[in-house]
Amino acid sequence: MDQKILKYLYVVATIILIGLFNNSCHRMSDKEFVPVGLLPEKSLVDTAFNRLFDQQITTQMGQYQCPGMAVLVMKNNQIIYEKQFGAKSRFSPDAIDSTTVFRLGSVSKGFAGILAAILIDKRMIHLDDPVSLYIPDFTFKAKNKDKILRVKHILSHTSGLTEHAFSNLVDENVDREILLAYVNKLTPRDSTGKTYAYQNAAFGLIEKVIEEATGMTYEKAMDFYIFSPLDMCGSSCTFEDLISTGNICHGHKYSRNGFVPIDIKPHYYNVPSAGGINAPLKDMRSWMSAIMGYYPDIISPTARDLAFAEYVETSADRKQWNRWEGFVSSHYGLGWRIIHTKTNHIVYHGGLVNGFRTEIAFDKNKDIGVVFLFNSVCNYSNYSVEQFFNLWNVYHKEYEVFL
Repeated sequence: MDQKILKYLYVVATIILIGLFNNSCHRMSDKEFVPVGLLPEKSLVDTAFNRLFDQQITTQMGQYQCPGMAVLVMKNNQIIYEKQFGAKSRFSPDAIDSTTVFRLGSVSKGFAGILAAILIDKRMIHLDDPVSLYIPDFTFKAKNKDKILRVKHILSHTSGLTEHAFSNLVDENVDREILLAYVNKLTPRDSTGKTYAYQNAAFGLIEKVIEEATGMTYEKAMDFYIFSPLDMCGSSCTFEDLISTGNICHGHKYSRNGFVPIDIKPHYYNVPSAGGINAPLKDMRSWMSAIMGYYPDIISPTARDLAFAEYVETSADRKQWNRWEGFVSSHYGLGWRIIHTKTNHIVYHGGLVNGFRTEIAFDKNKDIGVVFLFNSVCNYSNYSVEQFFNLWNVYHKEYEVFL
């Protein structure tokens, strides 16, 4: 081929390539530059798992006629599932949303345990402090060598008292001071510090300890150390705060005609540490994130370790969680249960009050947590946590096989 023609073709090709390159650079320059360190993390949401979980929930809700619920799942501090089901009341068209407030029942004990652990970490309280150090007129004689009831005995249910001592008076909304005066007169049946027996009235002693240590009411201390720092604006621990909320659920009880809504009652606000926390699912996002360790400036690693330590074994307790699949052992920490199965290391608690049921749990090793808020005592609540972790474990085991 003529050299002039080859040279001409070469020049034309070069011009075309330069043009293409310039156009490409121009298109690239139109995009906003994002440093690699600021790129969003890959989403952990697995739509296939969520569909399976959805199916599990709706099947169980239908089987047990649950009026409504709200559910949250977090993995590595990311919300991977959040949904509300049903209505605030069976006889109301108003749907539950993320700001609808539920009563948490005994899940409140976990808040008390964490608050106490925060104060212990700040050296405002010590686990081994005698309760009488904060309540001088408390003369309770513990069933141990030194006859002293200590802070750790209250929070771990190891006072030695008979299970649910005076819980009937808590149900009747008897004033806290009267309740604690009754407790003061009791004689322990079992060894203090060694024997586990679940309490509500005696658990309320921690409120007096916290009030003396902080100079605040229990409600204000809870707000100062937990609710406000975590931006849990919809949460509270008084009856007045609950009924002043416009967006609340009604609890339900079972009748011959299925679940029916019941009136909101003031019981357990006399000892809010035992069962008086109110919260919407939106706030439980922050709470779950904090107890899983993602707010160390608010709940330090030391405070978490204190709250989730295994103070007393509860494996012999005849409860549902001690029959979970693969169960190995269970213990009680400071307002929290610690449950070991063959596949999970779970921090857990459940709550029941006024027709509401609450379940909260997270696996310390797998960094996966779940919250169930029920506005009824439907039987699904008894199995919800176990079924969730079973589904999670089976799904991810099968997923790994096919990788």
